[in-house]
Amino acid sequence: MYQVPNPGLPGCPPGLEYLTQVDQLLIKQKVEFIEALAGFESNNKYEVRNAMGQNVFYAVEENDCLSRQCCGPLRSFTIKVLDNFGQEVITVTRPLKCMSCFFPCCLQELEVQAPPGNTVGYVVQQWHPFSPKFIIENEHREAVLRLHGPFCGWSCLPDVDFEVRTLCLQTSKANMLR
Repeated sequence: MYQVPNPGLPGCPPGLEYLTQVDQLLIKQKVEFIEALAGFESNNKYEVRNAMGQNVFYAVEENDCLSRQCCGPLRSFTIKVLDNFGQEVITVTRPLKCMSCFFPCCLQELEVQAPPGNTVGYVVQQWHPFSPKFIIENEHREAVLRLHGPFCGWSCLPDVDFEVRTLCLQTSKANMLR
């Protein structure tokens, strides 16, 4: 476990000060044995690591069993991001919406709160027939960044890279591990 320094920066939500010092995070999903063996969908759990592989946050999904089994990856959920002391620092919520490259009227949208209860932004899906593309908006719903995923939106490889881009096309990497 890596203890994240907490100096308290002005304008930075409590518990997220460490994010001002990093340019890359790795997100690794923890696969439950029963889920892998039986195909029974359980609440997802993630480890958020820095570039050196040290855990800096944990994320846990919350929703009901019926949604997980019937709606699969389109289900609604709440993800709570916890620091290494178990304190919730971010809440991410997504309502249930249909999604298809042929029906761009019901695109996905996440609300991000930090600290929980204080909306700091949104992640809004943009329609594209093959690649996952998103706009990151601030609390006033103004676009601030873009997020681009791999062609076809899925991969049989263990690493799935997403690029965080400014609205002016500059790029930095965000890496998501399965």
